[in-house]
Amino acid sequence: MDDGKGKLFGNLSNNLAAMRREGNQTHLESGERMELDSSSTNNAEKQVLAEFERRKRARQLTLPTDDWQLKMKLRMLNQPICLFGEDIQDRRERLRALLSTLDEDQIARVLHTEEASYADKRDREAHTFYHRGAETLRDARISIADYSLREAKARIVRLRQEAARPEQEKALAKQEAHKWVQQINLHASQVADLRPVAFVEFSADSDHIVTAGWSGVPAVWKRENCEQMIKYTGHHGQCGCARFHPKAFVSQDEYALNVASCGHDGTVALWSLSSESPIGQLDKHPQRVARLAFHPTGRWIATACFDSTWRLFDADVGEELLIQEGHSKHVSDVVFHPDGGLLLSVGHDCYGRVWDLRTGRCIMFLDGHTKEVHTAEWMPNGYEMVTAGADNTIKAWDLRMRRCTYTMPAHTSVISRIRVDADGQYLISGGFDNLLKCWATRGWQPLRELKGHDTKVMCVDISPNGKWIASASFDRTFKLWSQSDY
Repeated sequence: MDDGKGKLFGNLSNNLAAMRREGNQTHLESGERMELDSSSTNNAEKQVLAEFERRKRARQLTLPTDDWQLKMKLRMLNQPICLFGEDIQDRRERLRALLSTLDEDQIARVLHTEEASYADKRDREAHTFYHRGAETLRDARISIADYSLREAKARIVRLRQEAARPEQEKALAKQEAHKWVQQINLHASQVADLRPVAFVEFSADSDHIVTAGWSGVPAVWKRENCEQMIKYTGHHGQCGCARFHPKAFVSQDEYALNVASCGHDGTVALWSLSSESPIGQLDKHPQRVARLAFHPTGRWIATACFDSTWRLFDADVGEELLIQEGHSKHVSDVVFHPDGGLLLSVGHDCYGRVWDLRTGRCIMFLDGHTKEVHTAEWMPNGYEMVTAGADNTIKAWDLRMRRCTYTMPAHTSVISRIRVDADGQYLISGGFDNLLKCWATRGWQPLRELKGHDTKVMCVDISPNGKWIASASFDRTFKLWSQSDY
């Protein structure tokens, strides 16, 4: 049918008739055929079929679910192991899309070659080794359990009493603590060593201070006038930490063990208050001892060693009870739980671990820091912890939920030491940016910056009575901070 405008409508026979009238009759009658150009059509069909085949092959691939293995497979394909904003599911789908473009042999080579060795290596790195202990270790665990259960019961009673207090009283106590922080000023400064002062700590009576310096000479000072009481000689290298016995200057005899110090040469020396020479030494460690800590009873000492282990000693007889592996790099700090039943260790492998001293098991793994962790602290409530290190952040952890609850970008450089006051109202941190910073422990708001050191702060401590702060620095001094009206 012709609409008068040259357009043809109708069935095929009508169209053929129109073509004959237009002069195409000779071509059709001669038996010639019109060939259509189907090359573009075939290529498009092939591409579509190939895409369907690729998707089918991708769906049939069995990929590992472990994020570490996914990264290793991507590395074998010379691809970035992580893209910005990519989570484990995105990474898995990216690997699936890459593998679906390969042939069967290449896929098998990526998915199965050395898969067992990767898994074994991963297991070795994550596995915690437990050594068979002596009978004395079993006796120590029983004693620690007896003590910690009593202390835990008393702590729970205190926490319940605190929770039952009126909100107005709790708010007032918080305001008083924060007001005290705002009134802190530099009180005194004392040159304590010929080389940088690495550690400072108050005694239990808050009237004495112990320092450790890189000259290898720990010393005890009177807090009142910063006068040196006694200087210890016995380390043959740098001394990185010196700690008071929990009962020093309270009930401990001056001829008994009152101070312990550790050195970069692997030695741990025990000191009294009556002699400048050590009254004993613990077994020498194979590498540097970064920190040590007294158990709340004072009977046991834990040491953090650069051989990737921490160790437990009986301070009364100097016997090594336990060598505990678990970290893959240097262990930088160990801290006993206030109840004495747990121990927190942190290291240069960016991880922390909580150990149950009564059973010997690792009960929590702290994974979140991106660089070395240098310091850790327990909160007085017994179920919260704080850690800090070379990633310039302070992280708060909850033992009940077994996860990180808050992260603070605290300093602009390495954080060397963190401490919490006895009431748990505020935290103070020292860093290599020459600053001391105070933080509220509820909400983690910044409260105050203390400026006074010219070089990096190596250590900081809060007195048990809560009236003094001491800081040690690379400038060879320790400084005292306290409340003032000016």
